[in-house]
Amino acid sequence: MDRWVKLLANKKMIAAVFFVIMAILGIVLWQLEKKVTSQTLERLSDQLSLGLNNQLEKERSIALRYALILSQNTALSDALEQDDEDKGFKILSEGMESIKVHTDSLIRAQIITSDFIIFARSWDNSYAGMPLEFQRPDLLYFQTHKNPRSAIEVGRKLGVKATVPVYNKNSMIGFIEVVSFFESTQEYFERLGIDLYILMDDRFYDTAVFMQENPSIGKKFILANTKYTQSDLNLLGGVNYKVLEQSRVVFSGGRYLFYEPMKNGEGETIGAFVFSLSPKQIETYAHSDEEDISFLIHLSRNELYDIMLKKSLKDGLFQSAYDKELLYLKDTVAPEDRELFVQEAHDRLNTYSKEELIGILLNYKVNKEIKGEIR
Repeated sequence: MDRWVKLLANKKMIAAVFFVIMAILGIVLWQLEKKVTSQTLERLSDQLSLGLNNQLEKERSIALRYALILSQNTALSDALEQDDEDKGFKILSEGMESIKVHTDSLIRAQIITSDFIIFARSWDNSYAGMPLEFQRPDLLYFQTHKNPRSAIEVGRKLGVKATVPVYNKNSMIGFIEVVSFFESTQEYFERLGIDLYILMDDRFYDTAVFMQENPSIGKKFILANTKYTQSDLNLLGGVNYKVLEQSRVVFSGGRYLFYEPMKNGEGETIGAFVFSLSPKQIETYAHSDEEDISFLIHLSRNELYDIMLKKSLKDGLFQSAYDKELLYLKDTVAPEDRELFVQEAHDRLNTYSKEELIGILLNYKVNKEIKGEIR
């Protein structure tokens, strides 16, 4: 009997030890899985941020290039100087329609007077004569700066606004501006199966008069998306945005939500971009090659190189963004505007030293060589 009791006791001891070991192993595996998941989400958050900033840079760059080209149109400048609104609208609308026909791109351009009044709009001229000063405090930037800029700004609507001041001799007579509303950025992520929500800070409610009918989100934001469903509103309404802003990613409503702050031209946070992915998308991404940065955000090597090139050129070589854009515009200027462009480029480059010009030329040539196919 004693032998059986001892044997039973030993079995209980062995079972207890076994269960303890299994429990410890389970905890260790759970901690490892939690760590892997955290690393995966962090890595994915970085890639989403990279992809977003790349797309926004494209929107800003395209808008600025069109605005710079339009600013060299002497007919537009003459119409503005002569206060001929009908002529300005005709030139703008015909030019933008031609672009749409030949490139299938919708470009919205407008002319603003030096005292911040709408002079002409290519897409809708019914607002000509309306003052903008209250809705566009960002235009005050040009009271002390002459260089163009392209940034996300709050106006009557939230969007990317590329603004170029127009001068007659030394007197500013107005602005040429090209605007976009994140259409290409949203389409890019939509093709990847990723929902992107654009949220404007609620404190701009009185300024953004064309967005006052848009849905409020969590008493903190206003949804800028033109297309949304009730499911989208339910998802966004159930988020703790303080937690999301601090952690950059949360799981809510059965989705993983990623946060990226939205900043204007002054570096002020004016809203947020929020990505929504399903657990299945996260799982698929987690089992991808960690070295493949293009698994989800399909950036080519050339695109990644361009991002780094633009970043390096932004601060180091050029005295202003305007000067940098002149380099890229040289092959796109219309023949009738060529003489004006050459004179403007000459005047700008004349302010650089010999060493600075050599640096620009060397970097420009490196750029052209690296993009070539290596055989």
